[in-house]
Amino acid sequence: MVSMFAASEATDLKIPMTTGWDQSAAGWIAALGEYGDYTRTHILDPVMKARIAGRGFASALDVGCGEGRFCRIMHEHGISTVGIDPTRLLLDRARHLDPVGDCHSARAEELPFPDERLIW
Repeated sequence: MVSMFAASEATDLKIPMTTGWDQSAAGWIAALGEYGDYTRTHILDPVMKARIAGRGFASALDVGCGEGRFCRIMHEHGISTVGIDPTRLLLDRARHLDPVGDCHSARAEELPFPDERLIW
């Protein structure tokens, strides 16, 4: 298990680590809007779609799924997708945009399901 604390060299204090997403999630959601920003819709999405289209993938785990964008894209290509993210606001947005999506509040270091579930 990975510790979520950084030890200070000068003292024995443990300082909680954060990714910053709890503080910036609302701004991220606002910037992406309903369909994504220019970078995603014109640069990242075409590349991601080309990587998965027609390749026969049946399932995927999206670690750090955020607002669920790539989960939705993979689902559109027939891929059963599970998304995990530790940021509540981003997961709320993912669930709003895809009410039947399979998104979980979790970190990569501590997956919320048994290992055998990942063997699809």
